[in-house]
Parts: sequence; C-alpha cells; structure tokens
Amino acid sequence: MKNLLLIDDDQQFSHFFATATKSMGMNCKVINESKNIMLFDLKPIEHIIIDLLMPEYDGLQILRFLKEKDYRGHISFTSGQDMLLLKSAQELCELHQLRFHSLLKKPFSLYGLDELFNLESFVKISDEEKPKEIINQVEFSDTELMPHLKIAIETSSLDVFFQPQIELKTNRVSGFEALARWKLNGTFIPPTRFIAIAEKGGIISQLTAIIIDKSLQQFSTFVSSIKKSCLSINLSALELSQSDVPDLLKQKAAEYNIAPSSITLEITETVLLEKNTLSLEILTRLRLMGFKLSIDDFGTGYSSVNMLKNGPFTELKIDRTFISSMHNSNQTRVIVESIIDMATRLNLRIVAEGVEDNVTIDRLIRMGCTIAQGYVFAKPMAKSEILTWLNDWHKIHNISLKNDKVHFLRGLFK
Repeated sequence: MKNLLLIDDDQQFSHFFATATKSMGMNCKVINESKNIMLFDLKPIEHIIIDLLMPEYDGLQILRFLKEKDYRGHISFTSGQDMLLLKSAQELCELHQLRFHSLLKKPFSLYGLDELFNLESFVKISDEEKPKEIINQVEFSDTELMPHLKIAIETSSLDVFFQPQIELKTNRVSGFEALARWKLNGTFIPPTRFIAIAEKGGIISQLTAIIIDKSLQQFSTFVSSIKKSCLSINLSALELSQSDVPDLLKQKAAEYNIAPSSITLEITETVLLEKNTLSLEILTRLRLMGFKLSIDDFGTGYSSVNMLKNGPFTELKIDRTFISSMHNSNQTRVIVESIIDMATRLNLRIVAEGVEDNVTIDRLIRMGCTIAQGYVFAKPMAKSEILTWLNDWHKIHNISLKNDKVHFLRGLFK
C-alpha cells in the first residue's frame, strides 16, 4: 500500500481525494493547515501532493522545507492556478533536487487521479536514476553514506558506465558520456547524491581522480573501434578551483594514449552559477591542451549567454527538462529551436540529452540538432555490455564495422 500525504486547505476536496485514493488501495493522510507539516513524520510517506495556494505556508515554502529535510519521496502539485504557474513550481522543485512527479490542475476527474497513480514509474526521473538501475529502496542518510563513500574511493570500487551519443542524421555512434555509478549493499545511490556528499565532505578531488582514471582507462579499450569517437566526462564545479586538474587530465590522457581532442569536459551551468567557481584561467588552460569544453544542462541557469560570450566552450548540451517537455509546450519548442539556432551560428557542437522517443528525434532533426543521447538509443552500460550493443546497433542501421576491430574488441572482454 502506498502512503500519500495531501496538503490542502480545502476540506471538501481533501475528503474527496482521501476517499478516492483509499478506493485505489492507498493510504492518504491529510494536512489542512500547512504549517503542521513541520510536526509531521515524513519517513513513511512515499508521495506528497501539495496545493500551491494556501494561507500561512504556501506550496513554495513547503518545497523549501522539504529540501531542508532532505525528503526523498515524490512530489506532485495541485492548484486551480494557471498551468504556467504550476510549471514554475515544477521547475523550482527540480532545482531543489526534489523528486517531482506530476501536475494536477483543479478541477480534475477520477480518471485523471487513476492515471496519476497507475503510472508504474511513480516518478519522473532522469536517465541517471532510471528504475532499472535501482536494486532496492533502502534509505541512507548523508551522514551514513560518507564513511562508505570514503571506503569506495580508497578501494576504487565505484563503477563507470557509458551512454552512447548518436549522430541523428546518420545513426553513427559519435561518442560516449562517462557516468559514475555506486551501489552500496545492492542499493543504487544516485550520482547527484554521492557527488554532493563528496563536495560537502571535502573528498571531491579524490572522487574525480578515480572517475577520470576509470573513464579513460576503459574508454581506451574500445575507442579505436569507432571512427572519430569522443568521451565526455563531468567535472565538479569545485574542481575548477583546483589548479592541478588540467595537469591530471593531461597526464591520464597520455597514460592511456587518448588524444585530448577526443575528450570533452562537461561543466554544469547551474552549479557554476551557484558556486561562483568558474575559473577562466583553468578552462582556457584545458582548451590550450586540446581538451573540449561543454556547458551541461544548458538553459537551467541564468549565466548561459554570458558563459558563451566569455568562456572557451566547444559544445552545448540542451537540458533534458526542455527535451522531455517539447511535446506539450509550444514555449519549450520555441526555446529549444532558438538554442539550437544560436549554437549553430556559434559553431558549437549541439547535444540533446534525455531523448526517449522517435517523435523527439524527428523534431530535433528538423530543428537542426546534430547529436543526441537517451534511453531511446541505449541506457548507460558497463564496459562489458558495449561490444554487444555496438554490434547490434551497427547491424540494425547497416553501419560497417571492420572485422579486425570486432576481433580486437572480443579479445578485450574475454
């Protein structure tokens, strides 16, 4: 039985909601006075539904409270307000790194309620946190995770998975993004979580060094099988204040015989803005060494244009929140088209992330987007899975792969 919490000052609506969800096999608690959320035990609650407009504590203040409490369940909004306002609340929820689920515009029917709670995923999560990779739902606090993360770094037991990036017009594999993975006692810990813990705990440098080494070492075993393939690695914004990062990357690239021009370093736009750690000197040094630079999650912060003007970037990644909402938002489609047009004029490589269906692929091609990644192509994979996926992908799309390189790859995975 799913445990829900409805926060809504309308008692009549609350009664309807609680009764309807009970008939669907769920247990729904109700808070009519929003300030009482402060006294409520949230541990058993899997999903909170919040009315935006309430006296005393409004929905946005509740979001801030849930962020402070590190609430890990799902969050939906309900309101009779304009849908644009609900969308703004959704964006704020995601910026707080809370787990947004759905928007419910009042009034809605029982059918709409049934649709909401019959979604198997029960939460709209990113490529990095797909349910397939979550083994179980044991919860750990940040304090509990810290010593385990230190051990994982010391023993080099973190993993690196690779998600392909595809040329949309040719279906050729353009490259891979390296994604850090960590499982603790069978539980998948999202990268956004353990990276934040590493930053707070002052061990982000050690974590980054491990991920860079593993990413380049594993990439070096299959890079020669794919023409002009590149590897993207995410850099923590805090690392941009460490003057030894360019030298570390240069050393590791040379150690694994990978040209710096085949390596793209992704810097998250919102993190750069929030932390104020953008170091033009370090970014410029990286470019002088031949590395490429990407603005990740483009459009989610407020420094976008200024960064393009002043930073030596070579790539722009359109954030998945824009890509996923193109179907039902004309405003989003206009924004994405404008971003692609601007990047094309600036001669930047354009990557759309979070692509999950063929309709989106067709639309991106018409807009002029060149590269995409997402579950419609492939999930993030361990090195041992890449050979099979590559062979299948080339067969499906009639792309030749030289026999000698196939044999070479097979030898690597024995």
